[in-house]
Amino acid sequence: MKKSLSLFFLITALLMLVASYFLSAQILTPSIPSLVDEGDFKKQLTFSDFSLPKPESIRFQNGTIRLRGWYFKHSKKQNCGIILLHGISESKYQMLPYAPIFWKRGCSLFVYDARAHGDSDGKYSTYGFHEKMDLERAVEYFSEIDNTPEDQIGIFGVNLGAATALQFADGQYEYGFIIADSPFKDMRSYVEQKYSISYSRLIRFLTPLSLSFAELRGDLLVNEVSPENIAKLISKPVLLLYDKKEKTISPNESDSIFQNLKTPSKKIFYFENSFFKQNQRNAVSEEYDLLIGNFLKEFKLVGRSTSISD
Repeated sequence: MKKSLSLFFLITALLMLVASYFLSAQILTPSIPSLVDEGDFKKQLTFSDFSLPKPESIRFQNGTIRLRGWYFKHSKKQNCGIILLHGISESKYQMLPYAPIFWKRGCSLFVYDARAHGDSDGKYSTYGFHEKMDLERAVEYFSEIDNTPEDQIGIFGVNLGAATALQFADGQYEYGFIIADSPFKDMRSYVEQKYSISYSRLIRFLTPLSLSFAELRGDLLVNEVSPENIAKLISKPVLLLYDKKEKTISPNESDSIFQNLKTPSKKIFYFENSFFKQNQRNAVSEEYDLLIGNFLKEFKLVGRSTSISD
């Protein structure tokens, strides 16, 4: 009996070890469910659909990682630039519908694929741990090619992009402001919630060991991936946006990040709809546009608050 029990526990432990290792691979290399749709989207894409000119293809380096994207130079630039950061399992194409919000207000645009996404190099996604250093290099490079001071460059991100922007904004680097749409409060809780929804709540028994494997494989520290904690160091203007229907990120997380923000120049807004106009992939709603426009105007973040038509 004792031998049977010992064998049972040994087999169970080995199975948990193997399962945790495979889960760590999913954590670091999230699937891209929109890949097929994006392929069709690329074939049909014209930048004029988004009232944008054809961009310049750019690439820049952070260590051994080469990142690729687009640069839209504004001919009537209002001394502002915007970096747009996509969400997890997405690519730079996700950000095109958001780009006109800033383009029509006179800002040059810089959009790139995060590491391990799209056309950029990299094996693993680290939820902002290494991505924030990629963003530092993006700000520097964007400033160089656009002649926009770094403190006039705003950062707009969704999901992973939003979390990356907040982690970057810890007071060590120059930038103008942050607009973060649906950032997670920290990597640990986000991974637990995401994979509990995908599989079962029982997956929580595996996530601690899976995250330990992820730390070793991805060369990161999970506990340091925390927009919630970094918020205490942010002194520049921040707008937080949250979708109430988002299942992976609860409203309590947004409240926690917002309350921790050091800056007095902060706003938070909750919405219940996707903000995209029905049956249109190339436009956000007027409400969403106005919300961001009012934030830029209130804190005088763009040279001219009214729209500029090209």
